[in-house]
Formats: sequence, structure tokens, C-alpha cells
Amino acid sequence: MKLRIWHKMIIGISIPSLIAILGGIFSYGYINDVKIRQGFVQIADDLKEQVLEIRRNEKNFLLFKDKIHLESLHNAISVFSSSVKNISPETSAEIGESGLPLLNEYIHEYSRQTNSLNENYRNESEITEKVRAEGKKLGNLATKKKLAKELSASFVLRLRLLEKNYMFFRDKKSFLELSRGLSQIRNMTPICYDCDPYISAVRSLFTVFEKSDSIINSLQNTGNSLEKVTGIFASREREKVSSFITFTQRVLLTGLILLCIIGPLFVYKTASYIVAPIKRLADIIKKIDAGDLSLRAPLKEHDETHTLAISFNTMLDHLQQTQESLEKSMDLLQEKQVQLVESEKRASLGFLVSGVAHELNNPLNNISLTAETMNEDLEDLSTEELSSYLNDILMQSERAHSVVQSLLEFASARKSTGMEKQDIVRVVKDSIKLIGNQLRVNNIKLKQDFPEKVFFVNANRSKLEQVFVSIINNAVYAMEAKGTLTVTVIPDDEEKNVLA
Repeated sequence: MKLRIWHKMIIGISIPSLIAILGGIFSYGYINDVKIRQGFVQIADDLKEQVLEIRRNEKNFLLFKDKIHLESLHNAISVFSSSVKNISPETSAEIGESGLPLLNEYIHEYSRQTNSLNENYRNESEITEKVRAEGKKLGNLATKKKLAKELSASFVLRLRLLEKNYMFFRDKKSFLELSRGLSQIRNMTPICYDCDPYISAVRSLFTVFEKSDSIINSLQNTGNSLEKVTGIFASREREKVSSFITFTQRVLLTGLILLCIIGPLFVYKTASYIVAPIKRLADIIKKIDAGDLSLRAPLKEHDETHTLAISFNTMLDHLQQTQESLEKSMDLLQEKQVQLVESEKRASLGFLVSGVAHELNNPLNNISLTAETMNEDLEDLSTEELSSYLNDILMQSERAHSVVQSLLEFASARKSTGMEKQDIVRVVKDSIKLIGNQLRVNNIKLKQDFPEKVFFVNANRSKLEQVFVSIINNAVYAMEAKGTLTVTVIPDDEEKNVLA
């Protein structure tokens, strides 16, 4: 597959990004589910709160047994029923489709029991009033002593007290005490027509109170069932929300772990894949820098580095050709340089010989002129004049001998190749002597600027003289004629090794 570098970079970045995006999408989906579940929890909590409101009104109605609290209880039941009916089928399916019909059944039964209890409460009121009326009549009869003597006023008063206790407490103890009191009436007066209405009324009160207690018990059981069902709804929805949150946390943690592991791995692999050809080029460049121009970059990848490798190899081909051309040029240049050095040596030697010839010609001419003069005037010359001519001939001979000696020393020095400690000022002065006559012939004045102290270098005298003679000759050629030539020697603090 032919991939460009930007293709590789996109792949290396896209895969971790895709993991992050997928994790974000899943997390968003689960968070949205949690939000929906939170709505279900709110509905379940509302139902539970409404049931608790029904139970509070129920207790008030059981306590006060009046119309106001009955209406409050009916309103609470109506609100709850409306809330259950307003739940959508989708929500009903999510929070428990089988539970809503059960709630409807319970609330319908609860409403019916409330109405039955209210009706029984009205019967209680009527029977209670009847018991009180009959008890009052019985008390009046006992006070007027129109009853049997066993049924005294105190006995009836005590019986009425038990009646009131039973109406107030409505417990088993009061019931038993009142029942024993009625039994005593029968035991004391088996036939008492004035007592029968009271006894019948109390028996009816027993019946209606028992029925009320039965209805209340059923009503409370139904209310407990409503609380239980709505509590189950709320608890189950909270558990679902908790499980969704836990699952979302696991998904996020898994995505984060995958992103932290797979992401850097893909980035590293992509970077390595991109950098590998560049590293190969860098290694080749180091080897080429060491002098190996035969290396070439391999053409493995088909991305931008492929073009770079081709250009690099082309550059190396041109560089190798240029190096070969330079080597040939250097060989030719060295040959030319050797020829030029030899030519300069011959020119310097010719200039030196010309100067030496002129330098020898002067004393020889003087000797010749002095000898001719002595030959012509030998008889007329006095001893003093003859001695003067001979001294002049000797002096010119010494001059010629000095020139020849300097030339011999120069020639012998050329044969020497050893490195010796040389006085550079003395070498320069001797070199100037060899070409001094040439300077005079060309009307060039020589100005010497030499240090006072001795300045030594480690060098070959012959090569130093050759260098100095060549330098002065070049200066004379450049000046052509006339002028002043200044020769300066600049001293240094350290001895130098010179190889001319």
C-alpha cells in the first residue's frame, strides 16, 4: 500500500481519536439513559409521595371522622389516580407495566373502602346516638326506680360509664367489660322489656364498630400495599440508575485505559514508520561525511521520502562526479605548480647569476684597469704609487673572492636538506648580498629594517635563501626600475620551525 506521510499521520491520530469519540458516544448514550431513568425515579418518587399524602389524610379522617378530612382524602386519592392515568405507555413499560394495573386496582379498592368506612361512620353516629338515648332512658327509669330492684341507679350509671369507655377507647378491654355488664342485666332480670332497646342498641354498636374496625384494617392493608408498590417502583428505578452510572463509569474507564494504551502505541508506531527512512538517510549522511561516497539511500517507502531518497541519490551521483573531476583538476594543478616552481627557480637562479656576474665584473674590471695602468707607467711609478696599485688589485681580488665564496656557500647550502637553528637576520642579509649588484643596476635603493636582537628559527638555510631571493627578485621585477625597496624582519617571541 502506497501511503503518504500525511496518510500515516492521519491514521495514527484517527485511531485514538476514534476510540475517544466512540467512548464519548457510548457515554453520552448512557448518560442520556440515566437522565431518562432519573425522570422515572422522579415519577416513582411522586407516586410514593402522593401515597404518603393519602395515608396522612387517611389518619386524619380516621381520627376526626368528619366531612372535611374525608374530602381531603378523596382529593389525595383523585390526584394519585390522575398521576397513574397520565403515565405514558412507554414510561409504564419501563417502570413496570404489570405494576400500574395493580396500583389502579389498589387505589380503586382503597377508594371503595374509604366510602364504605364513611358510610359505616354515619351508621356509627346514628347507632351511637341511639345507644346514648336508650341509655339515658334507662338511667331515668333507674332513677325513678321503675326497673327491677336489682337494676339500681348506680348499676346503670356504671354501665353507662362502661359504654362511654367503649365508645372512646374501642378496645378489647372496654368491649369485654361492657359485654359483661349487658350479661349481668340478663342474669339479674331475665325479662326486662325496658332494657331490651338499650341492649339491642349496644349490640348494634358492637356490630358497627366491628365492621368499622374490619374496614379500617382492610383500608390500612390496602394503603400499605400502595406504599409497598410505589416504594418498589422508586427503589427499583434508583437501582437501575445506580447500575447505569456504574456501567457508564466502567465504559469511561475502559475507554480511558484503551486510549492511554492503544493511543500512544499507534502514535509511536506511526512516528517510527515516518521517521525510519529519515533515520536511514541520517546514517548514510554520517558515513558519507566520513568519506564514503559510494553509499546510496534505499528506495523502500513510497511516500515523500521516496522522492527525497531519489533526489539524495542524484545529489550523491553529482557529488561523486564532481569529486572525480576535482581530483583530476588537482593532479593537473599540481603538475602545473611543479612546472611553475621550476620556472620560478630557474628565473631566480638566472637573476642570481646575473647579479653575481655583475658583482664579479666590477672588481675584475678594476683589476684589469689597474694592471694596464701599471703596465704602461711601470717605469715612471714610484714605490708608493706601485704599492697603492698593488693594494687596489689585492682589494678588488678580495672583493671577487668574497663574491665567489658567497656563491659557493649558497651552492653548498642548496645541497643540504638538514634543519638547523638559523639567524634569520643574517640569512636575509646574505641573500641581499647575492643580488645587491642587480639592485644597483636597476637603480633601486634598498632600505633595511632589521631588529637589533638576534632572531632564530629552525629551518633549512638553502631553502630560506631561495625563498628570500625569490621574494626580492619578484619585488624587483614588479618595480621594474628605480624606487626604494624596504626589507623588514619582524621578530617573534618564540622560535619557529620553518620548512620552506
